[in-house]
Amino acid sequence: MLVPSKFTRLEESTLFRMTRVLSERTDLESVQDIYYRTRDDFRDASEFLHALDALFVLGLLEFDEESGLIRYA
Repeated sequence: MLVPSKFTRLEESTLFRMTRVLSERTDLESVQDIYYRTRDDFRDASEFLHALDALFVLGLLEFDEESGLIRYA
């Protein structure tokens, strides 16, 4: 996960790009739907997954195991 530093600008960091996942969201989305919606904002799938992990740890999204959908807190 890229964090801002003197070598990495804030706009290039994963922390900044996490906001892209939260913008223009719908109530329930699959991981695939979120990826397709935000794929131009991330350099690769691993950066996207790091962003989802961080959002989950922060309690900003929840994963419903039964339906396989993401619910935003």
